[in-house]
Amino acid sequence: MTEAERLLRRWMESGDHSLLAEDVRWRVSPGYPVPHRDWHGRAAVTNGFFPTLRRRFPHWRIAVEAFALLADGRLLASGAYDARDAEGRSGQVPFLHVWTVRDGMIAAVEAVADFGAFADAGTTGEQG
Repeated sequence: MTEAERLLRRWMESGDHSLLAEDVRWRVSPGYPVPHRDWHGRAAVTNGFFPTLRRRFPHWRIAVEAFALLADGRLLASGAYDARDAEGRSGQVPFLHVWTVRDGMIAAVEAVADFGAFADAGTTGEQG
């Protein structure tokens, strides 16, 4: 396991925002239940992105199935979010993340997730 993977696992288990670089860049795909696709800086991620996401999904846990080191040194993470929305519906949201670690801090993430899978589970009564 690389140092970058250890850092990312620590972030995913703890949610410790001090592991984010001050100038972190957080990019998410269309479909994320947040008003912006790009978030710049630890304060914007901590005080904007996550509170907005938590209003829609009070329960949110990330489960990484695998990490893969990319040729440029970034890490690809694949897995699913285990989520429960504000209405109490539960389901899984498959994702792919590309993480950048710089100087022992999380410098960037580009996240793509299939929130349609959650919506479909909620409307059909199926989970995950």
